[in-house]
Amino acid sequence: MISSKNYLIPSKIFGLIVSLSIIFFGIESSYSSLFFLFIMLTIGIPHGSIDHLIAFINPQTRRFQNKFYFFISYISLIFFNIFLWIISPYLGLFIFLIISCYHFGETQVLGYATTDNKFLNFVLGANILLSLFLNNIFELQEILYSFSFFSNIDLSSLDKIFFLLLSISILMVSIIYSDVERKIILYAEMSIMYLIFFHTDLLTSFSLFFGFSHSLPMLLIEFKEMKEKSFIMFYFKTLPFTFLSILFGIIIYYFNSDLLTTDNLILFIFIIISSLTLPHVFIMKDFIKNK
Repeated sequence: MISSKNYLIPSKIFGLIVSLSIIFFGIESSYSSLFFLFIMLTIGIPHGSIDHLIAFINPQTRRFQNKFYFFISYISLIFFNIFLWIISPYLGLFIFLIISCYHFGETQVLGYATTDNKFLNFVLGANILLSLFLNNIFELQEILYSFSFFSNIDLSSLDKIFFLLLSISILMVSIIYSDVERKIILYAEMSIMYLIFFHTDLLTSFSLFFGFSHSLPMLLIEFKEMKEKSFIMFYFKTLPFTFLSILFGIIIYYFNSDLLTTDNLILFIFIIISSLTLPHVFIMKDFIKNK
């Protein structure tokens, strides 16, 4: 069994160095879109591009008889998610947030507790997303302008520091009443993450978290589990389905017949991400068990 601690700490420290550099030089607002795309293409999508291999590593957690059933199930979930966004964007957004809360919390808890506590996984993930959204609430309203119930709320009277303090307070209550080892260290780590959210825009905040606290550690653990001789050879195995994922997004973008939100590119990208995330969550749930 691979210990996750060997890969979580270096990745998060590297992410912290990148975060401080971005904040110090003040470049996040100028290059946030490019930084987001770079992280998604080089780390974010690749960490889920070997699900077809990861799903068959551990016989005890194997869900599929063969790869044919795997791909049928995987692709069906992707198109099911897109269908949900088409029939009801509210439902699509709701399911995306619920799944993301659990998935992000499940990987955040590594090194502090087992992933068996599903409620704890969800609470930690919800805390992360809540802080990400609260500390960038005005940008989020602009992106989700089509969700009028949210975008029309007048929050102009509230200072941004209010949302930072609110998110940190909610985090404190959540950790105090949770079954977690090294609560102070976890609280310190996530508070630093929230301060980074406070000082960077929405895209940069998400990129930093998703890239260095979530995707990169998982990518390194996958590399060790697959026992490849070199990381380069392992990374090459992620490329075919990374390119297919990009092609899938491009095709949906240009041939969607206005069923999805192509007039808001950022929201559209997150819809594609949510569609790829739905089947990925089930694979990773089994993969990181007991790590």
